[in-house]
Amino acid sequence: MFKRAVLMLSFLFIVSMASYSFAYQVRPVSNGGTIEGTVLFTGSHVPKDRMIHPTTNQNYCGEMMPMLTYLIKSGKVQNVVVFIKNINSGAPVPRTPAKVDNYKCAFVPHVGIGFKGDSLTFKNSDPLFHNIHTYLNSSTYYNVGLPSKGMQVTKQLTEPGLIELTCDAHPWMDGWLYVFDNPYAAVTNAKGQFVIRNVPPGVYTIEAWHEKLGRVDLENIKVTGGATTSVKFTYKKAKGR
Repeated sequence: MFKRAVLMLSFLFIVSMASYSFAYQVRPVSNGGTIEGTVLFTGSHVPKDRMIHPTTNQNYCGEMMPMLTYLIKSGKVQNVVVFIKNINSGAPVPRTPAKVDNYKCAFVPHVGIGFKGDSLTFKNSDPLFHNIHTYLNSSTYYNVGLPSKGMQVTKQLTEPGLIELTCDAHPWMDGWLYVFDNPYAAVTNAKGQFVIRNVPPGVYTIEAWHEKLGRVDLENIKVTGGATTSVKFTYKKAKGR
């Protein structure tokens, strides 16, 4: 019995030390490199957003509006979150508050990033009642009511993960905020481009995430101090096709 207890305590100690060792550690980065790249869609069938019919406040929101899920132009994919996987040390996270606006019955930005420890401001730019009901790991994270135009509420980003944004008053509204405990993440622009700066020299796996196209990894990406590494992610088909 005693030997079993000792083994169990040893196991728990190892697990706790392992989880501690993977926690992100801030350290000086004096000669960081840059990762830049593009996210492409090369499939023969380019997915298109379906039109949705707002079920409430049609006099303001309109009778039809696009989903804004697939923003693909000339083979370049917008709103893809790109990040370094399992990086355990480097520069501190930027102190850049995240913002989500309710604008014309949609979340702006539709896809964004945030950083653990920073603030998150919810804003209502519409003359309507909105609430931002957020989910992290399938559980409610924040549920914030914004009954009047111009109203703002600020919360704190307390843990990393992928947050889904919904509005209970307007169920067609959706969006995403990907929160990180390190600064090595970016979102692609309208040209499918992204830049991640001040990366400690080393070899990394980089991941791209899109809400419908899914995840793609690039392995063994070498970053050299003071230099720029260029990469390309490629999606070939929409999820489910």
